[in-house]
Amino acid sequence: MTTIDHPTKTSIFLSHATPEDNDFTRWLAAKLTISGYQVWSDLNNLKGGDYFWDKIEKAIRNDCIRMIAVVSESSHNKSGVRNEWDLGITIEKQIPDFVIPIRIDKFDFGQLPITLHRKNVIDFNRGWHTGLIQLLDTFQSANIPKIDNNSPAYARAWLPSFSKESIEWVNRSEILESNWLPIVSLPPAIETTKILGNERKISVTKVNQELPWIEFGDQIIGFAPRTELIDLLKESVMLNPSNAVDTESFLNGSIRWGTNNVEPFDARNRVATLIRQAWDLKMEKLGLKPYQLSNRQLIWYVPSGLTIKDKVEFVEANGTRRKKQLTGSSTKYKVNWHFAVSMRSVLDGKRRIELRTHIIFTDTNGQLISSTARMHQLRRSFCKSWWNDRWRGFLRAFLSLASQGADEILLAVGGSRSIKIGAFPITFQSPKGLSDLQELVEDDEIQLEVENGEDFDAELLIDDEGEVE
Repeated sequence: MTTIDHPTKTSIFLSHATPEDNDFTRWLAAKLTISGYQVWSDLNNLKGGDYFWDKIEKAIRNDCIRMIAVVSESSHNKSGVRNEWDLGITIEKQIPDFVIPIRIDKFDFGQLPITLHRKNVIDFNRGWHTGLIQLLDTFQSANIPKIDNNSPAYARAWLPSFSKESIEWVNRSEILESNWLPIVSLPPAIETTKILGNERKISVTKVNQELPWIEFGDQIIGFAPRTELIDLLKESVMLNPSNAVDTESFLNGSIRWGTNNVEPFDARNRVATLIRQAWDLKMEKLGLKPYQLSNRQLIWYVPSGLTIKDKVEFVEANGTRRKKQLTGSSTKYKVNWHFAVSMRSVLDGKRRIELRTHIIFTDTNGQLISSTARMHQLRRSFCKSWWNDRWRGFLRAFLSLASQGADEILLAVGGSRSIKIGAFPITFQSPKGLSDLQELVEDDEIQLEVENGEDFDAELLIDDEGEVE
């Protein structure tokens, strides 16, 4: 690598397509600046009234020690950019290795201009930070000079200036919507049955899991009537009816179990298990499909064809009725996406169900993608550009599906008893708000972007939510 002996030349010239490659160029300029290098780009160095070609040529000839040729689908077709590259190659007679080409998209290396074709191209397309490391190593090997002050304040100068319409904090309260659902009520009593004999760790079977129950010491307990619990488990274990305990007393630690008190923490965990079982049974009854996470927790996703046109009607917080698609597909790439939800219950403080939202992928036969790595890669790329408005719409539509349009989601636990969950998210009031009240418009098309060198580009279609007349 050629070392540098041009003390008056200190800048790095960024040659790029405007406006197509502006975002990348600003990012690279900020990274190089904070690394200690002086950067020249038309984004910050050209002012109104400048004879821009004269100023650009002067900078390339007199001020710059290196030119970064940002090669892309856009830049290689721009005559102005190609002129900069040609000038840079000419300067290599005085400064060897003056031009450093970098690729930022899928531009075909075979289409490089003949002046750059013989050069090694640093590939940022496989990851911007990976390319940056290679570029900084190239600068270090060539002893490219750095400026004295590499304060982050200099890097901030490359950020786009904010307009008068930018989003700001304002002294106006706003209602914030959470992913919490209130637990409206629990069954008033927990029923207990005594296990006859010494058998323990009763196996869960397809027959006996139709109602929520747990094993607690020498007893089987649940919210169902004792006679139902006995009948439910008759093929697994012999039980005798015992007694019922008050649910609230059980949760606050006022109940003795054998010779010991039940601690509130233990009681809450056991009731939370019953709630989770009831939730899983509800999801299965609705026709949702399970997917098991690495921690063995189940999440439930909406399969294709469950609803008419895979859409659900719901009501937004402002009262507007809409329809939302909860699953979609790409015939070209043979993959389907499905909205999914996992839950946990919290019984101390504000009693609630906390929901987490997910996206699950299946093939065209409806089978889950077997590769967890590909599932993860698709999920990250697919959801990368989704904003809160989209997720809120998904969750509202899902809750409408789960409640069948009612105000509560009823989780059956046996007999006529149920756990009642509010079907609308808990909201909070913020003392401050944001100046931008415009609703985000959802894109019709979601692109799976390339990450870590893997090609998962796909045109996965998702419908905008439609307002119901």
